[in-house]
Amino acid sequence: MKGAILSLNHIILDTDELQFQAWRDLAMYEFGMGLPGKMANQLAGVDRHQALDLILKHFNVTGVNEDELLNEQYEMYSKVISGISEDKLYPRAKQLLNNFYDHYVDIAVNDIDGHAKKILQKLKVDDFVDAFVSPLDEENPYLKASQELDVQPAACVGIGSQTNEIKLMNETGVISIGVGDAEELKEAKYQVSQIGDLKYPMIRKVWEDNELDE
Repeated sequence: MKGAILSLNHIILDTDELQFQAWRDLAMYEFGMGLPGKMANQLAGVDRHQALDLILKHFNVTGVNEDELLNEQYEMYSKVISGISEDKLYPRAKQLLNNFYDHYVDIAVNDIDGHAKKILQKLKVDDFVDAFVSPLDEENPYLKASQELDVQPAACVGIGSQTNEIKLMNETGVISIGVGDAEELKEAKYQVSQIGDLKYPMIRKVWEDNELDE
C-alpha cells in the first residue's frame, strides 16, 4: 500500500454541519428566516443544486436566480470555514493521518467542494497531504489522485462516506473503504460505521487481501 485517497466528510470532519450552517446563513439573508434543524438530515450528502432545490421548496420560492444563490452560499461557506478551529477535527482522523505518514503512505484528498486545502489548514493537518484532486474534472478523481501520487490505483486505498465515491473507487481499481451506513456502502471492499472504528493494521490487511485476490 503506497497511497491513501481520502474524502473529508465524516472522515476528517463533518462538512455536512458546515454546509448546513452556510445554508442557514443564506436562508436568513435571502428569506429573513433560518432553516429548521430537522432539515440538516435532508441536506446531508446531497449536492449543492439538490440542496438549493430543497430549500426553495421549503420556502415555496420560485423564479429566482439559482446560480446567484449558489454563489452566495459558496461565499458564506467560505466564511464558515474561516471560523473553524482544530476542535472540528475528528480525533481518530489525526491518528490515522499519522499512521499513514509513519508507514510512508502518501495521501491525496478528494476535494469535493473546493475548500479542502483551506479546511485542512484550519485544522492544522494540511502538511500530511501530498495532493488535492477535484471531482469536477472530467477524469475520475481517484485515478487522478493515484497519478498525482505517482502510484498505481491498485496500490491505493480510498476512504469515503458516499455511495458515488465508493463506485468511483471500484471503477478505478482503488481498494474501497466505506465509512457510514453498511447498506448504502455495501459495494465497498470494507466498511465501518465511523472513522474511529478504522485502524491502520486493518486497512493494511484489507489492501493485502484484495491485492492477493487480483
